[in-house]
Amino acid sequence: MARTGRLVLPAVAEDFGFAPIFVHQDPVAEPAPFADVLDVIRGEVTLRLDAATPAARIAEIVRALNAAG
Repeated sequence: MARTGRLVLPAVAEDFGFAPIFVHQDPVAEPAPFADVLDVIRGEVTLRLDAATPAARIAEIVRALNAAG
């Protein structure tokens, strides 16, 4: 609005002007490639599963580990 004269700005200096704003975005990190194995760690117990293990089976294992203590 100030650029078109429809907004009054207090104490406008002679060198006052508008400048474009550039936003720099950090490059998106490349996702890590999938591993061949999946480690499920609970306390001192580590289970190494094949990465192709279905999510439902992993959930069953995690529930069993939590129930065991």
